[in-house]
Amino acid sequence: MSICFSLDASAASITIDGDVADWGLHRNGNRADWLPNPSLVPASQYTVEDQTGYSGARLFPGYGGQAYDAEAFYIAMDSTNLYLALVTGLSPNTVNDPAHNSYGPGDFAFDFGGDGTFEFGLETTGSQAGSLYRVSAWDYGLWDTNGNYNPGNPDLSHPTSIMTGSLVSSVGQLIYNSNPFKNMGVFNNDNHYVIEASIPLIAFSGFSGKFDVQWTMNCANDAIAVDPILSTVPEPNSVLLLSAGLVGLLSMRRNNYLLARVLHTANDPNGAGNRPRTVL
Repeated sequence: MSICFSLDASAASITIDGDVADWGLHRNGNRADWLPNPSLVPASQYTVEDQTGYSGARLFPGYGGQAYDAEAFYIAMDSTNLYLALVTGLSPNTVNDPAHNSYGPGDFAFDFGGDGTFEFGLETTGSQAGSLYRVSAWDYGLWDTNGNYNPGNPDLSHPTSIMTGSLVSSVGQLIYNSNPFKNMGVFNNDNHYVIEASIPLIAFSGFSGKFDVQWTMNCANDAIAVDPILSTVPEPNSVLLLSAGLVGLLSMRRNNYLLARVLHTANDPNGAGNRPRTVL
């Protein structure tokens, strides 16, 4: 995808509250529910891969059905913030317990330049949810590049959670809605959860151009990504640093960060074949 972000002032109307109605999305129980407001989110800035199925149903590359489905991902931007909205079947209360075949949510991963380095990560859970990190090491899932269960040789193109990195910004907003809703899309009885976030553009100072943003859970059973182009981010002195207070906060909070992640153990790769999937 090669279209630049539209700096649409209407993006400023997005409220980080877990309700995606302000993105133009609906809950009418039909396929069009997934289509966002095109003036806010052009076609290059969203991905929809809704599917359904019981716990053994295959996603890509792993299994888990609706409970692990990464359904849709939307990106918007105004002159000061980047906005993310992700719809998933994975509850934020899902316990990360690989020994009992349960895997919690992962973090948003940003790769500028498409070189697979994933320079930035946005925490989605815990006390640091909404904080952006310059990542030095990622954790990975259970599947190799061919979609085979192979936790010893995972696909490095689908990072799951931040392991180590340094804090860039803690002034973003993020909510992971723990109250599920139904009747979105054609699979009317499926539960959906929303991760919605905003990040100050100044946090990406020095980075611009084509980038990928993706999200998956800690097993990487189902990954979803959007790959637009970010216009040049102004250097801090060209936007008055968004305020001296913000600059002071960022400088004080650039501390090394370490997340201890539970080591992944065997997942059961057995299950049914592909289930119905809606792709827009």
